[in-house]
Amino acid sequence: MRKNKTGKLAALHTPLGVRSVYDSVCFCNRCGMCSPVCPSYAAQPKEATSPRGRNQAFRLFLEGKLKNNARNRRELVKLITSCTLCGRCSRACPGQIPTAQHMLEFRRRLRACLLPRTLFVGLRLRQTAPWLFEWGVRCGLWLHRVKVLPFIGVLPGFGWVKHVCELLPSRRQKPFMPQDKTRPTRIYLPSLEAQFILPDLARSVYDTAAKKHRVCVWKNTASGLFEYVYGDLARARKIVRGLIIRHSQTGNGKLPLLSDSIDVYNFFKQVPQLFEGFPTWVQKAQHFADCVRFVCDVLPKKPAQAGAFAKPVFMMSSALLADDSPAQIQAGQILHTLFKKNFVQCGYTHAQAVPAGYGFVKDTCAPAYELEAVRTLAKHQVQTVFVLSGLAALELDLALRRFYPAARAEHIARLNG
Repeated sequence: MRKNKTGKLAALHTPLGVRSVYDSVCFCNRCGMCSPVCPSYAAQPKEATSPRGRNQAFRLFLEGKLKNNARNRRELVKLITSCTLCGRCSRACPGQIPTAQHMLEFRRRLRACLLPRTLFVGLRLRQTAPWLFEWGVRCGLWLHRVKVLPFIGVLPGFGWVKHVCELLPSRRQKPFMPQDKTRPTRIYLPSLEAQFILPDLARSVYDTAAKKHRVCVWKNTASGLFEYVYGDLARARKIVRGLIIRHSQTGNGKLPLLSDSIDVYNFFKQVPQLFEGFPTWVQKAQHFADCVRFVCDVLPKKPAQAGAFAKPVFMMSSALLADDSPAQIQAGQILHTLFKKNFVQCGYTHAQAVPAGYGFVKDTCAPAYELEAVRTLAKHQVQTVFVLSGLAALELDLALRRFYPAARAEHIARLNG
């Protein structure tokens, strides 16, 4: 593959075919079907915060009619940060327009740093210096246990640490230290939060998969999702290319790759578009995407702890990039089968949990979105809400502790212990 350092996508792989970014944006006819399902439009009912408004702003930007000058930049940054990248608008859109992908491209064209600089640099270390990242995380967890970490939050540029302290579990969990298996039949790529913050979750996924398979764990391995959403596209492409090569060298490149994060799962399913223009790598990326599985794929028909959860139960969407992926549909079917009448179902217009990591974005309406999600749960008197991401579970559980302590948030993998 020739070296590709471009920070832009050559084309988008949409449900209706491969299109250039500009053609994809122009496909929006401003019908307004997307607005009623958009969480940011519900919180701030303005045209600029509706999906069609964002698409039109991006179209004007691409046509050169909306300049990236000091006068406009502040409003443009507000426009892109109001989008949670949940993809619900694409589900409602008759043309299935990928507005979330448009907003990611808009971010790249604006070169906007949406995370606090210190947090951005720290998270980037997972790819550039994984040993240093792991050491830093473990030091941070130790400082949290001795109640020193909150004081770091008063330093300039470290205000996000206060939010981290609120999210971190109160009890100490044993580190996730799986045994290496020879001749594996499954690969498990733990998410950042599962490996370091919620090791019980990673252990649950590993133990469930290990009952039927020999599992190989890729420890402290970046997925490229962070770089794709907040960093640069060239770096994300490099990470994914490394994962594809590593996968091809493990088990003859045919092993299913298991993820505990719906966000990583959705990202991996869309990686072929990263290599558009390089047919051989598009084919390799498509094979890699076809091998990706979500944790629901290894859950038994009768999970061990399914009866231990308070009822009624609810599954709340909290995904990045796609709101109706096969993994989400499968998770809903599993919960419906297990809990039957105790499984609360709502239309896709109901409120959703804030997608993983969105609470750290500067100048967002995350608290308003969280409160609306809590209202939905309280309205239906839900006692257990299942989400498909460990970080989203922490974010939602924090909101529940504040406003609706009768309920708790759990990752769906907890069904099996």
